[in-house]
Amino acid sequence: MKTTDFTERFLYHIWDAGHLKPELYTISGRKIKIISPGRYSSSAGPDFREAVLALDDDLLRGDVEIHKTTYDWKAHGHSNDRNYCRVILHVVYQHNVNLDFTIDKNGRNIEIFAIQDFLDDDVSRIFSGYQDDPHLPKDKFCSFFAGQSAELLAPLLAKYGSFRLNEKTKRFAAEQYFTGFNQLAYQGILEALGYSKNKYQMLQLANSLTYTQLRSFAADGMTEQQLIALWLGCSGLIDKLPATFPAEFILKWKELYARQEFIKEQMEIDWHLFRIRPVNHPAIRLLQVSSLVFESLQGSLFNKFINLFSFPAGDIKMSDFYQRIYALFIRPGEFLPDKYKLGKTRLDTVFINIILPLALLYARENKFQEMETAVLYIYNNFHALPDNHITKSMRQFMDSAQIRLTRKKAVFQQAILYINDNFCRYHTCTSCQTFKSQTCSEMFGVHYP
Repeated sequence: MKTTDFTERFLYHIWDAGHLKPELYTISGRKIKIISPGRYSSSAGPDFREAVLALDDDLLRGDVEIHKTTYDWKAHGHSNDRNYCRVILHVVYQHNVNLDFTIDKNGRNIEIFAIQDFLDDDVSRIFSGYQDDPHLPKDKFCSFFAGQSAELLAPLLAKYGSFRLNEKTKRFAAEQYFTGFNQLAYQGILEALGYSKNKYQMLQLANSLTYTQLRSFAADGMTEQQLIALWLGCSGLIDKLPATFPAEFILKWKELYARQEFIKEQMEIDWHLFRIRPVNHPAIRLLQVSSLVFESLQGSLFNKFINLFSFPAGDIKMSDFYQRIYALFIRPGEFLPDKYKLGKTRLDTVFINIILPLALLYARENKFQEMETAVLYIYNNFHALPDNHITKSMRQFMDSAQIRLTRKKAVFQQAILYINDNFCRYHTCTSCQTFKSQTCSEMFGVHYP
C-alpha cells in the first residue's frame, strides 16, 4: 500500500486490532512484544495511552504515537511538545528518515516501529473493506443491524458485550505488570471521573500521587482535609476551582498544603477547563471521592469493591446491588453542595467501566468461580447507562424494535461501543460483517448473513 491510499485512522485499527506478524522488531533491531496496545485517545496528545510493551527484556508502560511516516513526528510539532514525553514507541507505516530513533522534547530516544513489513495476512482483506470517509451519510446502510430481528439480535449483542468486557479485563491485566489492585482501582476511578476532557490528566495525578503513597501518608497522620489539599495543591487545581466555590475552603486547603510535610512536588498537568460545567470540574470530582479514598487507606480500596459482589449463592437481587454501589460512593460532605454530589448515572458508568472488569480479573486470577458467576450475572442484567454520542449515532441504523432492545441493558450498549471501537471507527464494514458471520456461526451453528 502507498501512504496516499489511507489515513492514520486505518493504522490505528491495525495497531489496536493487532493485525501484525508474531515476530516484531524496531528500526534499531529491538524485539517488540505488545502486551497491551493501550487505549485509543481522541483528545490532544498521543494516539494510544497507557500501552504495555516489552522491548527485548525491558517492560515499558506509556503512550504510543502513530504516523504514516517517521518524519510526521517533526512535521506535526511533537518534538517540541511536552505532551509526547511519555511516548514509548513511535509506530509508523513507512520509515523515511536516516535515524534509528525519534527524539522527544527532552532529547530522549524513542524506538521506531515501521509496520509496513510486519503486517499479517488479513490486512489485504481488511484494506479491501476499508472506506476512508470520515463523514458517513446519515442514511448509510449498516449490514450489522439490517434485517436482524430483535430476538436474534439480543444474544448476539450479549456476546459482543462480553467481548468488550474481556477487552477491559485484558487491559487491566496488562497494567498489573506495574501495580496492584488497589492502585488499579484508585487510578481507574480518577480516570473515569475525568470525563473526555480530563481523563488522561486525572490518570497522571493518580500515577504521580499513588495509592501506596497515600496509605503511607495516612499512617503518618494525614487527615482527609490534608488529602484534599495534597490532590489540589500538587496538581495545580487549587487555583482553578470554580468561581462559585466557597472561598473559605480554598483558603483552608491552601494553608494545609503549605504547612504539610508529606510532599511538595508540583506536577505538570495540562488541565482542560475551558467551558467545563462545574459539576464536571476535576477538582469537584476529587472532592466527590475523597471520603471513600481516605476511609479506604486504613484497609483496602479494592476490597470495598469486592465486597459489593458478596451475595448468598444464586440469590442476587439487582435492586439491592444498585443500593450497595450508591451507598459506597454517595456520602454526606460538609463542603460539597448537593448539586455537586456524585450522581447515580455517573456511578453506573464507573461501575461498568472500572469496578466490574477489575472484579472479573480478580475472580479469574484467583479461580473464584462463584464470584466470576456473580460478576457476569450482574453485568448481563445491569440497567442501561445514559446514552453517549456513539450509542445515539448508531441508532440511525436500527429499527424501532432494535432501539427498544438496546435501551434495556448496559451489556447491549457496551456491544454497540465494541462494534464502533473495532469497526465503525475505522470504517472497516467488510471486516465487521465477516466477524459477525463467524460469531453467529459459532453461537448458532449456522451461517447468518
